[in-house]
Amino acid sequence: MYLLPIIHLELCTGCECCVLCCPTQALGMRDGKAFLMYPERCDYEARCEEVCPVGAIELPYRIVLGTPGEDSQGEKTSALG
Repeated sequence: MYLLPIIHLELCTGCECCVLCCPTQALGMRDGKAFLMYPERCDYEARCEEVCPVGAIELPYRIVLGTPGEDSQGEKTSALG
């Protein structure tokens, strides 16, 4: 599952802060609102979410729970590193 930023258009004021700070130029403007113009470019760095003055951008994260003592491939791990 590939997660993408969520832009809440009802909150977006069109200030362009997110567009200007995006290092991959994934965001653009349409009808005075921010939108994800190139989703394949998004590196999920979250600068856009941080700079939005009205909280119109949300970057959801998927939490994956594992078994204590195993990594994501099922290999044994040590609490000591």
